[in-house]
Amino acid sequence: AGSASAPAGSPPQSVASTLATVTKTSAPASNTASASSCPADLSGSYEFPHLIVPVDSSAPDKAYGTSYNGKISSTVSSIFNFDIPASDAGKTCSLVFLLPAHDQLQTSAYTLTGSGGISVAELTAPATEQTTYNTVPKVAVELGTTQVKEGGAYVVTSHACGAGQRIAFEVRATGSLKLDFFQDYNPSPLGFYVR
Repeated sequence: AGSASAPAGSPPQSVASTLATVTKTSAPASNTASASSCPADLSGSYEFPHLIVPVDSSAPDKAYGTSYNGKISSTVSSIFNFDIPASDAGKTCSLVFLLPAHDQLQTSAYTLTGSGGISVAELTAPATEQTTYNTVPKVAVELGTTQVKEGGAYVVTSHACGAGQRIAFEVRATGSLKLDFFQDYNPSPLGFYVR
């Protein structure tokens, strides 16, 4: 895990890269996370995705490969793979989504148009760079829909950590929402993380 993000447009590191457990001391304001879940920030130990794969129902057999951006729209969803270290056994992990205000971003950016939310599902298997819309792994559990807006920090789900496993979440848009964001943990963090 490096301290700076790679420039947009360059290929991300492979899934086999080192585990992404890092510790930060600064974080965005958290939302109303319950006592049983992690806060909606990155103030402690967290994982960033090792693979982000967009898929598109309008091109169901096309593999888009890996991306630095999470993209969701009426036809596009994105799958986020996380490698959970074995040392997280017995802990609670939370999937958090951070969408800071534009003026809080230093090295990242996003576009958000339309209205609606994000619908998230945990998958039975991780994605690969060859995953297409037609080959997305089956849904293990639907995690529900969250209405999102600029400046928000959200705990999507919390449960026992899948210690030593690679887990995947598919994120879809609801309503007319269209979101394209550069996943980045530099201030202020933007995107999906397991906390």
